[in-house]
Amino acid sequence: MTIIEHVRRPFLIKSLDQDGMFTGYASVFGAVDSQSEVVERGAFARSLAEMRSAGRAPAMLWMHDPSLPIGIWVEMREDAKGLYVEGRLALSTQKGREAYELLKMGALTGLSIGYRVVRCGIDKVRKARVLLDVELFEISLVTFPANDRARVEAVNKARAGKILTERDVL
Repeated sequence: MTIIEHVRRPFLIKSLDQDGMFTGYASVFGAVDSQSEVVERGAFARSLAEMRSAGRAPAMLWMHDPSLPIGIWVEMREDAKGLYVEGRLALSTQKGREAYELLKMGALTGLSIGYRVVRCGIDKVRKARVLLDVELFEISLVTFPANDRARVEAVNKARAGKILTERDVL
């Protein structure tokens, strides 16, 4: 005789499928980067508003290479920390699959922005150019970001984190 017991306990689904989604910060405010630049809160506001009204987003590139788009940005906004982004990699492309594998294993974590300076100032104390308004045109996955705090924070986050019970899956 076989006895089958059902355990009724909630559990956490960390990922429902391999959808190429990831989140992170493309820029972190107030940090002096390796180019001696500091991005101030509000620097992306005008550019983001213009892109939204035009129905477009910055390109998602591999290592700032304009010949290697690897996905799309599905969400971006300024918050208290910086420029928060959510992206989806093009998993049907070779570079998109490679990027996704490297993100999942933590071998690739950097994000970097491509921009044109519209308005800036100089911080003599920090010896840095302060970016007050930039025209954002691309955000890349990179090995070494200029702003060391600009990093991917989670992979598959858009689908993760739902607490399910036995009733949800039966």
